[in-house]
Amino acid sequence: MTTSNDFHHNINIVDGLNASWFFDDAVFFKLHQGGITAANTTVSAWQGPAETIDLVGRMYQQLEKHSEIALQVRSVADIQTAKTQKRVGCILGFQDTAPIGDQLHLLRVYRELGVRIIQLTYNTENRVGFGCQSPEDKGLTPFGREVIAEMNRLGILIDLSHCGPRTTMEAIEASEQSVAITHANPSSQFPHPRNKSDDIIKALVERSGVIGALSFPAMLTDSFPATIGDYLQVIDRLVEMVGVESVGLGPDFMEHMPKEIEDAALQALPPEMQEIFRNMAPVEGFSSIADMPNVTDGLLKRGYSEGDVAKIMGENWIRLYGHVWKD
Repeated sequence: MTTSNDFHHNINIVDGLNASWFFDDAVFFKLHQGGITAANTTVSAWQGPAETIDLVGRMYQQLEKHSEIALQVRSVADIQTAKTQKRVGCILGFQDTAPIGDQLHLLRVYRELGVRIIQLTYNTENRVGFGCQSPEDKGLTPFGREVIAEMNRLGILIDLSHCGPRTTMEAIEASEQSVAITHANPSSQFPHPRNKSDDIIKALVERSGVIGALSFPAMLTDSFPATIGDYLQVIDRLVEMVGVESVGLGPDFMEHMPKEIEDAALQALPPEMQEIFRNMAPVEGFSSIADMPNVTDGLLKRGYSEGDVAKIMGENWIRLYGHVWKD
């Protein structure tokens, strides 16, 4: 008899956003333990061009060091190779456009290096637009529209997870390609500046985009500790809103993160919220990417068909990647 764990390891599992510290070897082993076929791995965010190039080079070293269980993904074919070889496919991604500064041509450089997903803003304002913690969201800048057009041309997936609401909606409308919200939840289920309105989620999906359900406890519930049941309810809500074809996973784990990087990631948040984030307990039953089989099991137990579980766990992301990357 096939178990849920067997099923999990037989299908493609895609982690839509993982912000862990990939320079700690343990992260690769946890991804492999969790049966991850491919992961959108955050290599850079608020860092400028010089530091970003250094980080990409260091990531190459890590991939070489862990080549028995990991490989770099540049195409959908590489994801299938990772599955066949039982390795973790690492998609290089940025969580901000700070790495390009004001130099649009750097997008081509990063694509040549293998970067396939870039978020337009982190939490605050940048040259492209406004983040979800900006006091006022004035939408895309003229340079932001140039960035979108160039990312479309090159085949780099646009991520809008941390963008403010106006910047998010304008980017969806400006992009000729489908875009992603790799890690956010419906604000109608749990209000938080990082979560997205129903109108935004529906606009994303109308243009064949995909949203990844976020497991970060502070964006799931105000009743701590959060549980895997809370996370599964978010998936239920998204499927109810936009259909099973448009929902993926974007847990946003930050495992083995050094304190100075964690501080930088949280610096735009109010002090009281920073304190909550630092002290909150992890999601019970899904505290690490190594626990990903529990999500597959939970979806099956909630009555989702195996075909629909396969879509949510990875196939929807893979379809979107194939459409946008042009590889």
